[in-house]
Amino acid sequence: MGSDIPVNYMRYWGKAKKTDLSEGDDYHLLAYHCLDVAACGYQLVIDNRFHASDILAKLGFSRAEGAYWFAFFLVMHDIGKFARGFQRLYPHNNPALVPDAGRIYPLRHDSLGYWLLNNYILPRWLEEDISLLPGNENKRQWTKSVDIWLQVVTGHHGEPPDTASGALAFTREDMLAAEAYLLAIQKIFPETCFPPQFADKAWRHNLKKQSWLLAGLAVLADWLGSNQQYFPFVASPIPLATYWEQAQRQAQGAIASLPPISAVNTRHEYQSIFPFIKTLTPLQRYADDVDIGADGGQLFILEDVTGAGKTEAALILVNRLMAQGKADGLYVGLPTMATANAMYQRLADAYHALFQPSSRPSLVLAHGASKMSKAFSQSVWQGDNAGQPRYDMSESSASSECNSWFADSRKKALLAEVGVGTLDQLLMAAMPYRHQSLRLLGINHKVLILDEVHAYDSYMVRLLEGLLYFHAAQGGSAIILSATLPYSLRCKLLTAFARGAEWPVPMPVQDAGYPWVSHLHGQSLIEKQLATRAEVQRSVSVGWLTHLEDALTMIEQAVAEQRCICWIRNSVDDAMLVYRQLQQRGKVSSEDLLLFHSRFAFVDRLRVEQKTLDWFGKHADPQARRGKVLIATQVIEQSLDIDLDMMISDLAPIDLLIQRAGRLQRHIRDENGNTGDMAQDARSSPVLSIFAPEWQPNAQPDWLGEALRNTGYVYPDHACLWRTQAILRELKGITMPEQARTLVESVYEGRIEAPPALSAVEDKVYGARLGERMAAGQNVLSRDKGYDRRASSTLWSPAAELTTRLGEETLDIYLAYRTEEGIEPYAGGDEFPWEKSRVQVRENWWRKNCSDLPQLSAQELEEFRQRQHRPGGVVLLLEPGCDYYHQSLGLLGNAS
Repeated sequence: MGSDIPVNYMRYWGKAKKTDLSEGDDYHLLAYHCLDVAACGYQLVIDNRFHASDILAKLGFSRAEGAYWFAFFLVMHDIGKFARGFQRLYPHNNPALVPDAGRIYPLRHDSLGYWLLNNYILPRWLEEDISLLPGNENKRQWTKSVDIWLQVVTGHHGEPPDTASGALAFTREDMLAAEAYLLAIQKIFPETCFPPQFADKAWRHNLKKQSWLLAGLAVLADWLGSNQQYFPFVASPIPLATYWEQAQRQAQGAIASLPPISAVNTRHEYQSIFPFIKTLTPLQRYADDVDIGADGGQLFILEDVTGAGKTEAALILVNRLMAQGKADGLYVGLPTMATANAMYQRLADAYHALFQPSSRPSLVLAHGASKMSKAFSQSVWQGDNAGQPRYDMSESSASSECNSWFADSRKKALLAEVGVGTLDQLLMAAMPYRHQSLRLLGINHKVLILDEVHAYDSYMVRLLEGLLYFHAAQGGSAIILSATLPYSLRCKLLTAFARGAEWPVPMPVQDAGYPWVSHLHGQSLIEKQLATRAEVQRSVSVGWLTHLEDALTMIEQAVAEQRCICWIRNSVDDAMLVYRQLQQRGKVSSEDLLLFHSRFAFVDRLRVEQKTLDWFGKHADPQARRGKVLIATQVIEQSLDIDLDMMISDLAPIDLLIQRAGRLQRHIRDENGNTGDMAQDARSSPVLSIFAPEWQPNAQPDWLGEALRNTGYVYPDHACLWRTQAILRELKGITMPEQARTLVESVYEGRIEAPPALSAVEDKVYGARLGERMAAGQNVLSRDKGYDRRASSTLWSPAAELTTRLGEETLDIYLAYRTEEGIEPYAGGDEFPWEKSRVQVRENWWRKNCSDLPQLSAQELEEFRQRQHRPGGVVLLLEPGCDYYHQSLGLLGNAS
């Protein structure tokens, strides 16, 4: 043993084997693990991985200085493991390690470290002549900046350290060992004084802002430094300086193992991304021409009709921003997993053009069921982390590719260069979720594309404002896509971004035209009306149906005329009701009738979705669509590219009716139903028939009536529904783009006065929405407080206690059979059989309907949950001939 090594701090383990593997040492000394992580942090900065050096440069550090000080603080990241309360977690009889002293383990070791540093190390450094940290006679001027750094590094498990007391975890010997360790590392980090900027208040404010990204880097450094492949356990003491040299060499290998950085394509040519585009739409032409030369981040809001090429326009902007060095990746956030899956497949054909041909950028699908996506599963290449694929580039099995390092968790998924997923994955970056700092690091220097923004409620909008604030504060850019945004919502989004970037709050035009683009940067807000390409200019007449019988007769008549028709109902129960009535009336063959809603097992939902596309998709066989009937809920509003000859819709808010009308005669067809180069559709002019109550100028609270009672539950703002009916009666149709702004603003900005009885309901809804915004505001982190537990007014959460969406709690139901071999999943098959057997319902629905349904016993259910790692689900047993689940109807309730 070297004479410079105090025995006490070398008697503490930092990592220990979880298995009885014979190879290597049984444990890794704590001092060495701390140096492993510090070496990884140092190398991350030197190599500027994940913009580590750029982040520290914003604090005035050169690359070498930033690497030094980041590594210096990382050597303290696990100092809490000196607690005897932690040391007892590894049972042993090894005299080389400290014995169990009967201490408790009241806090996790990261928080114990923060307690030790604040309550023992810092006071000793300040009040006694012990050089545990760099400093001189004016030590107190550094302490506030040092505290920020200590929270960053001790928060390496994904959340800031707890501030509770850890005194009962340490013995006096433990504290002296930690002290001896800090004295020993001064041979590796010889600077005798902190940099002068540590004492500057303005610099400290900037450090707080950067602390969120530094915390993400600390998490990464700890992950990398804990990899035994690169840092095998060492239980025998050697001089720290000798080990530090070894750790630095190993860290170089660990960082080199990360997927390589893809070089951005510095040439901008939209044809390389979209070779199929012959002529740019007006919106795409704007994206190709707009001046993006302003310094700092930029926000674009693009409002245009469905089919105007908004996604392509956004990617043209991304290409230009990346080519000018303003970003080096992107993430597309969408409202649902279905829309994310569809976007993933669209982007797979285009994203490579954003990078140099020699690069291998990763495209990741990031949402809760990404493993269920066959396209994504096929695109993940395994092999070593250096990025060597399992097949040659010329033999790629999928147009999209992703290194498995990025794909193994949703937390790491956002670190990939291109990501597609639900908006929820982004919102978690601005909320007190575990590892939110890693998510923030992942979107740093990326362009965010936020699609279908009009689909979000007030709770999600407030969270989105928090996300835009964070992203703008990091200097990021964002592109928001929507069919139409109410003026008030456009104001909220622009204001949040401006405040994050510390710009003056903009004042957008109140009477905006349509299509409309808003471009916000450091100098100004520039707004502009655009033209729409002729192909997507369309007019849909509106008709009214007030009796169920009339709607059923219309469907039967359409079938008799060999036309395809859809009725979009606002609730699953209402959709089931109409489907069964049509079956019972017998005028529509069961082979020509399809029901599509959210209460199917996943395996059946996939089948129904595919059948919907086979019947009504753009390239469907014209013969297959004739005389077909689709009864559906909102599931077809956004993600499916389908085309109906005729459509009925329950009364719904105006923006949703516009969305639904977009599925009515969506593609130009000839008299035989073929698509092609025809200039004009051969079908009669499209009519959206709306199932609604009789018009009531002075409507009362019960105006929706029994037939639309469920609509009133789904859309509680009855004044919004009444205004929708009022403006459509006045305009007699939907003409896009000319009437888009009038339709939306009339309903959502209250330009039509609602009857007094409905205004009272509206006031209640408005109050509820304010409450939702307040709840969301409490769940948004306060960025300016820095990476600190006090940045949140709610508890930091691994997942369960927080939510990115409000609404009634849901429950997972797994359909199964009881067989001689045991409980078998309904779906069967080798791939994800239990996930494919899952149905998600509202908890309230389950409580009302579960009493007479066969289920597992409590003991069997607990065994299932543990075996399948599904802690919250229930198992519904299917019996031969049962009347509560049907392949064509889905899961039925008692009322059905």
